Amino acid sequence: MGDESHRNLLKHSKVFDALSDEQLDRVVALGQVESFPEGAVIVEEDKAGKSCYFLIQGRVDIEIRSPFGGSDKVQKIATIKRGEMFGELSLVDGFLRSASARAAEAVELLAFENEQLEALMEDDPRIGYQIMRNVANVLSSRIRTTNMKLRNTLSDILYY
Repeated sequence: MGDESHRNLLKHSKVFDALSDEQLDRVVALGQVESFPEGAVIVEEDKAGKSCYFLIQGRVDIEIRSPFGGSDKVQKIATIKRGEMFGELSLVDGFLRSASARAAEAVELLAFENEQLEALMEDDPRIGYQIMRNVANVLSSRIRTTNMKLRNTLSDILYY
């Protein structure tokens, strides 16, 4: 897969929506292709995050440690599919990872170092505005989904 196919994938993603081909080419140029075998931990919860990732091929499970099961017990909270991003919270706030990402099958992804992506967004504020707006929309959707799951879980607990 080359830069053009990567651009075409990014073009249809929620995070890079509404960027021109020229802008997408600038983003793609920053990405480093990485591969991970099934079961590999790509990012680890509570570790520093310096990159975000765009999934080219495969599936990635997002997991959090169970508060009751010790450090070896995890709960899958989401699955990232081809054309989606993960790790973008580190781009927004720079805090430690809030979850782990594990390859559910062999994966290929584009890794973007936050520093380089931030430099591009500062250099071209139109790119920066659009990416951050799109990231905000993705995060907002995830928060709403999580709130609904929490509400349903709490109502199950309270009514049984």
